[in-house]
Amino acid sequence: MEKGLKVVVVDDDRDYLFTMETFLKRNDFEVFTSDNGKEGIDLIKSKRPDVILLDVMMETLFSGYEVCKAVRSDPEFEFTPIVGISGIGDELGVKFEQYRDDKYFTPDVFVEKPVDKMLLMDIISQAIKKAKARKKKPEWKKDIEEKYSE
Repeated sequence: MEKGLKVVVVDDDRDYLFTMETFLKRNDFEVFTSDNGKEGIDLIKSKRPDVILLDVMMETLFSGYEVCKAVRSDPEFEFTPIVGISGIGDELGVKFEQYRDDKYFTPDVFVEKPVDKMLLMDIISQAIKKAKARKKKPEWKKDIEEKYSE
């Protein structure tokens, strides 16, 4: 993985933010944190991260759902990789299912808390690859655009 990637971590648990910030900085990431969704959106817009680590359920005005929706609906950030991280399974006994929940929450990768930090490095890499694949236009679409743009 590239060194010096920018990551924004949005989570309402300040202890978790501190732990993640320390770990990611030790692994050569440039880290920015926010403990609420509204500030998280502003931070994403100002810092233009390479990847976003986003808590789903926050006890603030903007939960991870709203942050994810705001990022995905902004053309500048729609392909920014998002890793959804949550303890929702432990707290509510509900498991995130990508196909069922994709209408509401569209991270590139989802992981339950607690997150093994070494596994997180692989997850971040996976999210970046998945986002790049979403951004890449299929060849047939490029051919059609070229044909009709002349």
